[in-house]
Amino acid sequence: MRQTNAPQSDAQKIGWVIFESVMAILYLVFGGILLFTPLFDNAIHGIFKIVLGVLFGLYGIFRIFRAYRKIVQRNKEN
Repeated sequence: MRQTNAPQSDAQKIGWVIFESVMAILYLVFGGILLFTPLFDNAIHGIFKIVLGVLFGLYGIFRIFRAYRKIVQRNKEN
């Protein structure tokens, strides 16, 4: 994927923050579904379901932290 150094508009920045936040929440929700519901018991068994749930949850937390850091950094720039 090519990245350009063209400045982003405020609408694009807000759109990316919203997208990143929604994706982080989805990772957390999916991790919670794997850990706390029997929804995928037939497809994913035992320890693999727990490991995937924890990994999705941790990745969701990481994404929230990263989105928060970007928001704070953008607010400092303005």
